[in-house]
Amino acid sequence: MTYRTLLKGVATVAFASALALPAIAADGPGRGTSIDDWKGLTILKGGKGYVAAPLGQLHYRDVGPRDKVPLILLHQSPMSMIQWGDVQNELVAMGHRVITVDTPGNGLSDIPAKQPTIEDLADNLVALLDHLKLPKVIMGGHHTGAQIATAFTARHPDRVTAVVLHGAAMFSDEELANLQARIGKGTGTGRLPMADGSNFNRRFYGDKGDTRQELLNANTWLTITTYISGPDLGHYAAFHYRMRADIMKIKVPTLLLSDTGDSINAIDKEVAKLRPEFKYVEFSNGNFMEFMAQPKKWASIVDEWMKSNVKS
Repeated sequence: MTYRTLLKGVATVAFASALALPAIAADGPGRGTSIDDWKGLTILKGGKGYVAAPLGQLHYRDVGPRDKVPLILLHQSPMSMIQWGDVQNELVAMGHRVITVDTPGNGLSDIPAKQPTIEDLADNLVALLDHLKLPKVIMGGHHTGAQIATAFTARHPDRVTAVVLHGAAMFSDEELANLQARIGKGTGTGRLPMADGSNFNRRFYGDKGDTRQELLNANTWLTITTYISGPDLGHYAAFHYRMRADIMKIKVPTLLLSDTGDSINAIDKEVAKLRPEFKYVEFSNGNFMEFMAQPKKWASIVDEWMKSNVKS
């Protein structure tokens, strides 16, 4: 087959596809030949960099006005900074400086030489703050990221002016023992590629009863980043971290968000009772991916809270 014949065939298929799909204007920025509105990693425009840290090169994205105390957002496991991409952009549009980070072993950050603890992951962030010359920050995180944010605040209280936790995974000793036993046996279905591609389908995170496009997008990112990540260092660290002692050490204003459909919700309520001075907000009645499906809502809640509790 000649190159010209191949091009002719591609053009025929493309024309037929165009007739079968709804038309999308081709005059937008960066539209190219796409027939949908999937933006991929391009939502992470600008602000990206690396810092040499104890656990290896640490990938970050720092955007927003320089005269603001930045909010650092840490992701769940296994994930990457992409989970905060839309939230970060919304907060920047509201006038905030926001820094997202790929936890070591995830996204584009190096994998450490050995399994880190949550405390190791927290201390690793000191290199980032020093690199960016940040005396103080607002620490924020989701699930494993909430654990790291809590540990950092407890261990480096002079560097933190406020805390935002979403899904504070403060496991009891019994829960930790059960989780450790589970990961000791191995979890999931494996990620090695299969000839029919079923390795992707069987690992897709989704709720068959909720087919909102925004939630499908979020679940797709969770599936993709599961493959981008190396060994699941985050969950191993999370399931060996006793968070309660560090929760009690937090002395700065703290916002605690939760989702009633998240398995962590009962723990969030326990944390709220343990620390009644924390501002507790039930973000949604959905699961742990709702903040990705509703980034503007999440950003608006945090924006309002920071206006009342954080000094620039």
